[in-house]
Formats: sequence, C-alpha cells, structure tokens
Amino acid sequence: MKRAALVALSAALLAPAAQAQTAGKPPAAAPAASAAASAPAKPQGCTATHGALPQNWSGQAFALDGETLGGSGLKTPLRIWGVQAPALRDAQRTETVPGMRARATLEDLLARADHKVKCRIARYDSECRLVAQCALDEAQPIDLGGAMLASGVVYGHELDEPLSWEPRAAQRYADAEYEARKARKGSWPHWLGEK
Repeated sequence: MKRAALVALSAALLAPAAQAQTAGKPPAAAPAASAAASAPAKPQGCTATHGALPQNWSGQAFALDGETLGGSGLKTPLRIWGVQAPALRDAQRTETVPGMRARATLEDLLARADHKVKCRIARYDSECRLVAQCALDEAQPIDLGGAMLASGVVYGHELDEPLSWEPRAAQRYADAEYEARKARKGSWPHWLGEK
C-alpha cells in the first residue's frame, strides 16, 4: 500500500518536470486512436460561468500567446482552433524564445488588419477558453491558424476534430504544417533536433 502511494506521488511530482522538458516541442507522432478515445473532454461549468457558447465573434484582438487571443468584448480568451504554440514561459516562468516568436508572429498577422478578426466558434476547451477558427477581417481574409502553421512557429493540434463549416480544414492545416516542416521554417529546425 505504501509503495503504491509512493509511486503515485512520484508520478505526480515528475509530471511537471517532464512537461517543462518538452515545452515548445511538438509531440512525436502517435498511433491513430479511435475518435471516441481522442475526443476532448467536455468541460464542466463553462456554460454556467461564461454563458451559452456563441456562434461567432468579431472585433479587435491581441495575442496573449502564440495560440490565444484576447479581445474587446470577449468574456474569456479565445484559442485558435487546430494549432499548438510553444509555451510562452517555462517552469521557472521565464519567457522562451519559441514562445515569444510564436506570439510575435501572431501579433504581426493581426497588425496587418488593424487587429480586426472574425471568428467562428467551435466549442469551449478544458480551460473554458473559446476554441474558434479565426481569420483577419479584410478584403482577402487570411486564416490565422493556417498562416501560423505555414510560418512554422506552431504545430497542428487536435486536427481529428472536424469543423462543421469547413470539413477539410484539418487536411489544409496538416498540409501547411508538412510544408513548413519540410522547408525547416520557424521552429522546425529546433523541434527536429537540428543545430
């Protein structure tokens, strides 16, 4: 009994260290899991604390990190669908170069359209952030997630979750990530272990 408790305690203590070591690196390719097993858990209480899930949001946004937007009129931060950015800060709360690069890239994209975006909201995530596909609000809209993947500063995340309004979005995002990785853009040389 004591040994089992020690093993559980060790695992709990080592988990943050393991996360800190892999912060900013894309996960290794994993075997495909069933859709039910990989579906994100439904957060409890997001609707109670933040209200009903809106369908759309548009307005002026700013980059909180490489995957999250804040904005005027938003009650909760908005996470860009389909991307995972490197951690902005490590376990010691020091800003990381890959995280700052991702946030700067997102901020530069937003500046192109005077920070005006239009977003279609898919769901709440486990942190009660809105998960949405967003584009710059301009004559020729630029999809933020796709542009971030193409720049190589983020990698694909939860692309097995289809969007009802764009069923091929996951494939488009995977293709953008593949091209960035192949061209060694952004953080890919670091993620691939190149010097």
